[in-house]
Amino acid sequence: MNDTLTSLALAAIALLASADAGAVTVTSLAGAPDPGPLPGQQLVETFDAPAAPGFSWTGGLTTAIGNVRGVHTTPALGTTVFGYVSSANADPVATLHTPALSAISFYWGSMDSHNFLWVLGANHQPIHFIHTSTLGTAADFAGGGSARNRRLLIDAGPGETIHGLQFEARGRSFEFDDFAATLAPGLDPDVSGVPEPASWAMLIAGFGLVGAVSRRRRVTLAA
Repeated sequence: MNDTLTSLALAAIALLASADAGAVTVTSLAGAPDPGPLPGQQLVETFDAPAAPGFSWTGGLTTAIGNVRGVHTTPALGTTVFGYVSSANADPVATLHTPALSAISFYWGSMDSHNFLWVLGANHQPIHFIHTSTLGTAADFAGGGSARNRRLLIDAGPGETIHGLQFEARGRSFEFDDFAATLAPGLDPDVSGVPEPASWAMLIAGFGLVGAVSRRRRVTLAA
């Protein structure tokens, strides 16, 4: 089974090689607890409040709190709502649609070899493939805690923007939480031209709302 999954991952990398110019860079930061957004990023999706304007989901996204054996596992040290896709559901694929971004990060819980992730560019075409095999070896993700729970930072290279993430679980399951992002400078969320002032105001307000909810959640947990 593991050999089959590895073969699928390598095949996906090969298929995307022509589309991926190597401009996208991915950094894995140890979690448990989640190290949180990086400098310059704003929380845009926590699943505890509406997503920031311009961020939306399609497909088989499911949200939950806590663990259900054989179905989903809470990201390490998480106590709030998180999102996941699972082969136990009718649709094991979910897509996060975003404005034009220069970077996005999220907390990846319980990283497994059956988790598959594609970074989407303009027109939602895949521009980069991410799998545990592209981030390290099986030994790197052995055990629990920080080894299998990490914040993943995805940066678009010069002249490139990120427009979404597609999550697929070929097992049970792919969990994620606390998305943070950096808008691409000078680009409208739908890449239709120069942003209207009202559009920027809505985005900024949305970032502030999600950030406030997250801060209040952290204060409550600390208490």
